[in-house]
Amino acid sequence: MTVNKLTLSVLLGAGLLVHSGFAMAAAYDWNNTAPVKVPSAANNNGKTVYFDVSHGGVEGNADWVIDGAFSDFADALVQQGYTVKEYRGVDLNNDGRIRFFDDRTGNQNNEAIITYDAIKDSDVFVLAETNRPFTLAEQAALEQYVASGKGIFFVADHYDADRNLNTWDATEVFNGYNRSDLSKYNMGGAYGDWRNPKSAYAGWLVENFGIRFRFNGVDYKQGVSGVEPSTETEGITQGVDPILMAAGATLAIVDPQKAKGLVYFSETDTPVKWRHAKDDGLYFGGKAEGPYVAIAKSGAGKAAFIGDSSPIEDATPKYRRQDSGSTKKTYPGWTDPGHASVLAVNIINWLATPESYQYFDGQNGHTSGFATPTPMDPQEMSDPNSGQPWGTPANGFNPWDTDTYKNNSFNAPYGDGQTDPDPDPTPTPGDTVSVSDALAAAQNTSLVVIGKVTNAVNGIYGLELSDLNNPAAHIYVKLESNQRADFNPQLNPAILNQNIIVTGKRNSYMGEPGIRYVTDLQIAPSFMSVEQALATAQGESIELTGRVKSGLNNIYALVLEDLNDPSFTINIKLESSQRAEFSPVLNPDILNATLVIKGVRDSYMSQPGVRQVSSITQASSDNGSNPDQGNDLSVSEVLGMSNGQPVVVSGTITAPINNKYALELSDPNNAGNKLYIKLESSQRDTFSPLLNLQLIGKSLRVEGIKNDYMSHPGVRSVSKLTLLN
Repeated sequence: MTVNKLTLSVLLGAGLLVHSGFAMAAAYDWNNTAPVKVPSAANNNGKTVYFDVSHGGVEGNADWVIDGAFSDFADALVQQGYTVKEYRGVDLNNDGRIRFFDDRTGNQNNEAIITYDAIKDSDVFVLAETNRPFTLAEQAALEQYVASGKGIFFVADHYDADRNLNTWDATEVFNGYNRSDLSKYNMGGAYGDWRNPKSAYAGWLVENFGIRFRFNGVDYKQGVSGVEPSTETEGITQGVDPILMAAGATLAIVDPQKAKGLVYFSETDTPVKWRHAKDDGLYFGGKAEGPYVAIAKSGAGKAAFIGDSSPIEDATPKYRRQDSGSTKKTYPGWTDPGHASVLAVNIINWLATPESYQYFDGQNGHTSGFATPTPMDPQEMSDPNSGQPWGTPANGFNPWDTDTYKNNSFNAPYGDGQTDPDPDPTPTPGDTVSVSDALAAAQNTSLVVIGKVTNAVNGIYGLELSDLNNPAAHIYVKLESNQRADFNPQLNPAILNQNIIVTGKRNSYMGEPGIRYVTDLQIAPSFMSVEQALATAQGESIELTGRVKSGLNNIYALVLEDLNDPSFTINIKLESSQRAEFSPVLNPDILNATLVIKGVRDSYMSQPGVRQVSSITQASSDNGSNPDQGNDLSVSEVLGMSNGQPVVVSGTITAPINNKYALELSDPNNAGNKLYIKLESSQRDTFSPLLNLQLIGKSLRVEGIKNDYMSHPGVRSVSKLTLLN
């Protein structure tokens, strides 16, 4: 955060800043400087190419940055005389760094954005494997950029190259719609409707450039050999050999006066379906599959397209993976026999050269293109992924929350060797590990462990915690003096067989594996989150809660999403007696409702699921809309509820709690009744009273789960916060 004088005085007054005898890492400062590559003065052609990373290009194993796996590409452009810059966004608050926030949730602080003013000084804008959708304003900025005579290079990959596991790949982002037609992709607001229009003639890309990316996945490492003559390609294919395709996509030309192909599968090429393709992968073959590389001329500006990054990239990645922190491995395509190095440079040269002709209309040698015979295959009108991401995020990774990114990955808070100087001492239950995992952890490892209390240990001084799935695995917990009355079974027999969450350090206690230095204890919710349910073994009886995301398999099932992270979903098979009330097809009002479900962990429709559902209860009358404040619970009412229940509560913000990590919500009619509201990492900048003193006295609506925080009645797993005045 930026520490101003007022905030500094509050921190000092609260005793939260100490003298620094050592250098503490400042979050998000480790990689503030975007790289720039400059040609020699004698070689400078006066033109600039921006490589975008504001919307992706660094997820998964991708590393499309000019000082990483696109460095060979960037260096070749510098040799041509271009200045090459990495584009990250707009520093809206002038703090010297550009931060990404999830603006889909209404966060106004997102700086990883594209505006015309920010990119207008470049001549070419390279969009490489963009994995986050554009807002309507960003699409308009790109349109204005092209209308001003500039060029955009769209580098995509095979369908479902959802590298950050957020359900978007570059083919979808560029086209302007998701392959799915689920209602969640009609995002509205700043984004509009991104559902599959099921028409080759609809969508942002085709409407502006007369072309769309296909949703196929094709392999042909021998090299796509149907290179069109340079006389038909504005000279771009001069000196270009067959181009490898290591799992890529083609395009479909709808308007041959706007777009034309440069490289196609020839009649002698034998491409095959990529082995991980979600459908047939290869629809027609030959020229009918559509171009692998294409260009467009629409008005004053230009665009170019390629369906795979492999022939452009090199084997020198810079960053670590955002989800795991492991090193990346990129393809040495720039030096591979099927490289696109000549083609890529030729494309940039063409894009950077303003020309007055408006279309490929056959005039003055600007030949028109070849319309793809079937520009949208019937398979492309449905989504084989059912709106799911490529894989399930692991290790606490959330693609929309950079606080979860691992060290030395792009957009991560810290680089290698750095640590958070002020870590959150009270992780949410979603961060918990099992007793079995705790037993395997190294000594002095900080842990948040969930387990069942099965015995007292050392009289009143400790307890035994057993694994929920393996009762034979147990660990001893040393209780601090202020924790014994509530959590030692001798002093409080009611705690026996309760599931609790323990925050402490792995150590030994009474000569046995243990947890010591316990900073927090809380009774675990009686049900699981969707994320926790996904980690449960098949065949186990579970009780979970989540939000209804969509129907599934007509009236027979529904998709339940995690209250905190909608990227975690699980399929719920409905019994016949449950369908009338809980099938979104039969009862659309159930969409976005919070349900508590008892059943058996299993699979359904080849995805993680719950079957043999014995009961479903609607835990809240809130169906995702903003309820009138009169329908909200008061703080006093929530204090009388048991832990584990979803709540929508309104009250007055009266104080920060635990530094920036929580706030105190008081009942306006009974100021002595208070709840502690645990803030998620994405909520702190906006709702922490420590960071926003003006929030004190404001009315706030909180949607989350009733649970203790800091040994005080509270609300955790907060899914939504709304200021009411």
